[in-house]
Amino acid sequence: MPFRIALSGLNAASAGLRTTANNIANAGTTGFRQSRAEFASLVAARAQPAGAIGSGVRTSRIAQQQTQGNIRFTDNALDAAIGGGGYFVLSDGGSRLYTRAGEFGVDAEGYVVNAQGNRLQAYPVGSNGQFNTGAPTDLRLATGRIIGVSIDQTGVVVARYSNGQSTELGKVAIANFNNPQGLQQVGDTSWAESPTSGPARLGEAGTASFGLIQTGAIESSNVDLTEQLVRMIEFARQFEMQAKVVRTASENAEALTDMLGERKAT
Repeated sequence: MPFRIALSGLNAASAGLRTTANNIANAGTTGFRQSRAEFASLVAARAQPAGAIGSGVRTSRIAQQQTQGNIRFTDNALDAAIGGGGYFVLSDGGSRLYTRAGEFGVDAEGYVVNAQGNRLQAYPVGSNGQFNTGAPTDLRLATGRIIGVSIDQTGVVVARYSNGQSTELGKVAIANFNNPQGLQQVGDTSWAESPTSGPARLGEAGTASFGLIQTGAIESSNVDLTEQLVRMIEFARQFEMQAKVVRTASENAEALTDMLGERKAT
């Protein structure tokens, strides 16, 4: 029993170390959200007598920490950060993804995309001059001699042309969730909705639970390196102590085996 309990402790400490190492590795990743390993005790049976010894520990979940990262300014007018709640909406070949990493550029076809080629979604301008907030589409820069593009804090995208005219191209769509911690990580600092997160609630920057957009800026990782280094030391110590328990349990088992062998020999 002590051997199995210690092994569960080794597994838990290892999960904590892996989670912490991943956080530290992504301390410089734009829009990254750090995770936290959470643990729960194990019991041999559901109905344990008072004072009974447990059966170890297990990793109950790896919880994402959806807190705001610091915003830093860049020289790219299409870079964008959300100050407050919400996620940029991306289209990955028709599948929706969500991200806080607002490092955007323009592809060969004029679409506003991230580094993976996923297209930023925006509400198009309707025939009445109002934004159609029911169905976001791929944001595409209009043809012509564009000399500049700007995005205001509510997400309105305006293109300026060499003839002095300007045109509204759309309004950046923002999504939020009832439980952002339940979002499914899909890599490249993007998430997909899940049964735990609930369906995406589309909205507009600056309304309800949706934050404002800061252009020419990106959101840094929310990893606190000092905190992570402390956690790494704690998990490393836990791992070392559990390893000692495993060695002690193994040595005791060997001693008991030798003792029983000697008794049988006599």
